[in-house]
Amino acid sequence: MNRGEFTVALVGRPNVGKSTLFNRIARKRRAITFDQPGVTRDLVAQPVEYDGRRFLLIDTGGYVTGGDDDLLPKIRGQVLRAIYESDLVVFLVDARDGLLPLDKEIAGMLREREKPFLLAANKVDAKEGREALAQFHALAVDRIFGLSSEHGTGVSDLLEAVVSRIPERMPREDAGKEEASGVPKIAVVGRPNVGKSTLVNTLAGFERVIASEVPGTTRDAVDVTVERDGKRYLLIDTAGIRAKRKTEDVIEKFSVLKSLDSLKRCDLAILLIDGPEGLTHQDRQILRYILNEERAVVVAANKADRWVGEEQRRAALRGIQEGLEYASFAPVVPTVATTGKGFPLLFRKIEEAIASFRQRVPTGLLNRMAQGFLYAVPIPSQQGRNRAFYVTQVGVTPPSFAVFVKDRRGIPDSFTRYLQNKIRDRFGFEGSPVRIVYRER
Repeated sequence: MNRGEFTVALVGRPNVGKSTLFNRIARKRRAITFDQPGVTRDLVAQPVEYDGRRFLLIDTGGYVTGGDDDLLPKIRGQVLRAIYESDLVVFLVDARDGLLPLDKEIAGMLREREKPFLLAANKVDAKEGREALAQFHALAVDRIFGLSSEHGTGVSDLLEAVVSRIPERMPREDAGKEEASGVPKIAVVGRPNVGKSTLVNTLAGFERVIASEVPGTTRDAVDVTVERDGKRYLLIDTAGIRAKRKTEDVIEKFSVLKSLDSLKRCDLAILLIDGPEGLTHQDRQILRYILNEERAVVVAANKADRWVGEEQRRAALRGIQEGLEYASFAPVVPTVATTGKGFPLLFRKIEEAIASFRQRVPTGLLNRMAQGFLYAVPIPSQQGRNRAFYVTQVGVTPPSFAVFVKDRRGIPDSFTRYLQNKIRDRFGFEGSPVRIVYRER
């Protein structure tokens, strides 16, 4: 977490409304909300500005004790870490349920760690919630903030109390903003259980997102800032994307939508696949999602330690590269997420792909190169003779080229791919899509 920002963690039992309050304050659906305990498992963070003051808001999984679920200790560990790293905790309780033993245990844990907290009683819009509010005075707090996460009642009073505790100037606050503006956003996408969360955790140096052998453990898209070779990156860990016919419950469908939404806000996607299994039909479908959003892409062939011998490894990588078809510009890197093997090469390819994604070609150089393959070659067209007059780069992220032609109707996709390949042959653009648009002179 960025220690240059004032950090506020939402903590409480499962299903008290933490994610709904998070979304209300963040003013966007960053956290998945559903009327089922335990939906939030990973830490979800969002910068928030209120009344001219900025802070980082953290949503956490519901804090529980006991139970047989193997994930519960990991969820508890993450909640405790969020508490440790935050400057202030908003302790949320459910006013309709009244004061429960687990609420007392959480309050005791916060006091034991000497962590400042505000007590917010949610769901006071219901009659039983208003009537039970007085019970929470047993927690010996100065003030109880009665609110409704769903309808927004009382949230502004809570936010005023939060920002009143933010120091006038946080250390490195301005520097943090400057750094964040140029930090590449990298979405880690793939099928369930290929190692996405393990890869993020290995890079982060601790279990920032919950990794488990159980497919579907990650539900939210989780932002994690990591540093590698003196450079900062924002990694977005996402839920596994399965075929629509295999996506069963409503929570999993929400998770997949969040994963696809992450592609819209990233600069580059790491498509993580199971290397020994090879490129599957679903991997290709996820690759199509990436290409539809015109994001830079690097393919990480994970679990590379399971290949036997160098010959098998080379043959498998060659098969994966050939299977990429129209995305053959994407480099393939073997990795072992559990140990970090292959990460130096992976990040070298990420840097090259991001540079390609932002690359700009001078117009003069571009047109000199185009003399031999564009201006002298007639463009296939159903409307008769067609030709190009001029080409210029009109944008980056992705690199976009406008080709001025006599008639832009009916130009086949095969000619567009021909132009893209010619531009790549001369200028590279490894890891980045190249967009071609046609304009009439």
